[in-house]
Amino acid sequence: MAKLYLEKLTCVTTEGWGGFDEQRLVVQDRGTVWNGTVLGDRMYTVKYDCDFTGTIAVSLGETGTPGGGGGLGEQWITDTPGERSLRFRADGAEYRLLYAVE
Repeated sequence: MAKLYLEKLTCVTTEGWGGFDEQRLVVQDRGTVWNGTVLGDRMYTVKYDCDFTGTIAVSLGETGTPGGGGGLGEQWITDTPGERSLRFRADGAEYRLLYAVE
């Protein structure tokens, strides 16, 4: 069994023309683990951890949309130990999620 640590979410560029997005992080079988209003070129602390085996899905989507839809997609994390990042991109927005697996 591996342990996943979601650490920081960086907003490189927002999707919203107003300079901010309303985003949420969803972890497979665990639901929403973080949400908030994000501004471009800012970093946000997530601070979430959980145990998993094999692989686990993480998605980034807009708050208020069923299933986090209208968002930036879903990515899979493996149980290979180390520190890494995921990149989410869609509709002109770009985010990076820093995480670690032990």
